[in-house]
Amino acid sequence: MTILGVIVFIILQFITPAYGMTYNNRWGASVRSKTGWFIMEIPVFAAMLIMYLISLRYGRPFNWVTFTMFCFFEIHYLQRSIIFPSLMKGTSMMPISIIVVGVFFNTCNALMQGGWLFYLAPTDPDYYPISWFWSPQFIIGTFLFFLGMVINLSADRIIRDLRKDKYDNNYYIPYGWPFKKISSANYFGEILEWVGFAVLCWSMAGLVFVIWSFANIVPRSKAVYERYTQFFGEEFTKLKRYKIFPYIY
Repeated sequence: MTILGVIVFIILQFITPAYGMTYNNRWGASVRSKTGWFIMEIPVFAAMLIMYLISLRYGRPFNWVTFTMFCFFEIHYLQRSIIFPSLMKGTSMMPISIIVVGVFFNTCNALMQGGWLFYLAPTDPDYYPISWFWSPQFIIGTFLFFLGMVINLSADRIIRDLRKDKYDNNYYIPYGWPFKKISSANYFGEILEWVGFAVLCWSMAGLVFVIWSFANIVPRSKAVYERYTQFFGEEFTKLKRYKIFPYIY
């Protein structure tokens, strides 16, 4: 998965997936973005839940720490698969090919995260004892996870509120925090979430997820920056924003 993530990162330097601001009809048949986001994100929520229930059914001892990590993960994907699409404005479209790729990755990711937390993490001695709740990894990781979530949700709300009604398909320049220094604050927040999750879990599975998030989102932020420049020209460039990481990129 790590090697594949590196390959995807390289490919995305030359190919821009057609959804959102970069949508075009050259990627084949499409469906409404609301439907696409639900289909693409709900498998990881469902797969993680099923894996957790199966692990309890077949003798894996209940663990408060892994249960908490499970809840963190599911909160994100509940929002991303159901709440986020239901709040979307406009009638934008998403290619089915993008959805298929998303379903594949999300399913693989659920197998990685759930596989580690519910099946592979040692129980004797316990890798996640109750004292993990006050470990530096859990405290720092939880802070980063929820900080990233706040940034992500705030950025999504600002972008959504720029549209006048549910039929408005235009794009607008977002202003204010967290867009003051970066053009893709929503993507920055999402990467921060998964960095936090990797830290609080302290697992290779979490690290691979961060690598995949970086490989997919960083090229995406570049494409979005270029599209803002194309749409708004000097009105946007004079803001001197970074693409995704403040003062870095």
